[in-house]
Amino acid sequence: MVKEITAQTLHEWLNDADVLLVDVREPNEYAHGYINKAVHIPLAQVTFDKLPLTGKRKIIFQCRSGKRSQLACDAIADDLPESMEMYSLEGGILSWGDAGYPITMPGQTCVDQAHTSCALKCAFKCPLPFTNVHQRICFIAGLLLIIFMILSATVSSTFVIGLFATAIGLIIAAFKKVS
Repeated sequence: MVKEITAQTLHEWLNDADVLLVDVREPNEYAHGYINKAVHIPLAQVTFDKLPLTGKRKIIFQCRSGKRSQLACDAIADDLPESMEMYSLEGGILSWGDAGYPITMPGQTCVDQAHTSCALKCAFKCPLPFTNVHQRICFIAGLLLIIFMILSATVSSTFVIGLFATAIGLIIAAFKKVS
């Protein structure tokens, strides 16, 4: 069984010299933001031999939501010496951002840890004050519904089609699985 740690625990541990944080997301995901001090090794390339372990005792794997980091733990479990500990970041980088910790962008860092949506605003360049994608989708869909209602009442009744299309999109999105 894979041991998990919270974003708060990771934040406390990151200053220790014996900790190695490995981001196992794909390169395009990593380019949209990463946790400072993370070493990037995509899941498909994770092997014990590829880990830069000089002086490290704890290995923490991290992905978007926590599923792939558990797979990374499973991939190297047999090769891990007994003197080392291995963990998966519970909830991945999403939980890190939701906890208000900074997400580093290539060329910039957001350091306002008191502002919970700060990390996600930096990572996704979204000016909306919402902490997750679901809130943003609901906000935008609500705006679309209002716009289509106004247009159908004032311009043409054919804008009712936009109302139905937005409603159907919301219903479909409700059944989509987010990983």
